[in-house]
Amino acid sequence: MQSGTKKHSEMNIFVRFAVVIFVIASLFSSVKILMKYNDYRDKTEKLQIEKEEYVENIERIEYELSLDFDDEYVIRIAKEKLNLCMPGESVYYNDLD
Repeated sequence: MQSGTKKHSEMNIFVRFAVVIFVIASLFSSVKILMKYNDYRDKTEKLQIEKEEYVENIERIEYELSLDFDDEYVIRIAKEKLNLCMPGESVYYNDLD
């Protein structure tokens, strides 16, 4: 009878060992999945912010395109985009930016 108890005891040790290994593997797997989830969440937040910036930029450009194409508009664009000035106009630069 003792050999049966010995086998049963050895089987219990094996089962316990297998359960411990399974629990440890599950914990590592869970931690890895949680880290990936956090990375994806951070990337999603960054992309959402980038998307909002693009939407604002698109709205600004659409607004500019909806403006009348008159002399005032041409002068403003020439000054802003091309850094031009009108004859006789004084231009001051600062390097505080």
